[in-house]
Amino acid sequence: MRKWLGLLGLCVLLAVFCGAPEEGPGVKTEKPSEKTGAEMYYATLGESELQRFIKAVPVFKAAVEKIESEFESTEGPQEFASMLGQYSVLNKRVPELEANLKAAGMVWEEFWPAMGKTYMAIGAVVMDSMITSMKTQMQGAQPEMVEQVMKGMEEASEIYEEVPQVNRDLVRKYWAELASVLEFQ
Repeated sequence: MRKWLGLLGLCVLLAVFCGAPEEGPGVKTEKPSEKTGAEMYYATLGESELQRFIKAVPVFKAAVEKIESEFESTEGPQEFASMLGQYSVLNKRVPELEANLKAAGMVWEEFWPAMGKTYMAIGAVVMDSMITSMKTQMQGAQPEMVEQVMKGMEEASEIYEEVPQVNRDLVRKYWAELASVLEFQ
């Protein structure tokens, strides 16, 4: 559970340090399949892609559990980056992972981007919910305090601005299934 929530945090850090894809005049538009790095996490998530991801997560978790004791410590300020680095090459450390993922309906090259897009969308949905909840809870509070808290929340949510609405909607639609396989509530 801690590792999965940590991975969500890692996606947040990736977005913060790598930034959202640039937009504007003169910027080449790439197809989602051509995106690399953090940009892929802002690509559109398809419904069948999410369904296959949900189906493949238990295979990934089994691979993680199989060699988790071999992972380097992920304690400290670099925890998320360290964990991502170790997960990103899991397909090389667990030889049967590729075949097992394929049997579950999704190869590694599809699984990893789907995981990033899904976690970014989960983060966006959670942040949206937190902002709404905070606005409700802050009613009647001192205006300066409300402004300061909301400014902090909005700054934190900036990394999710580029998450497509369709990704957020899909995560909401499949929330129960995602919560079950990713073990969060």
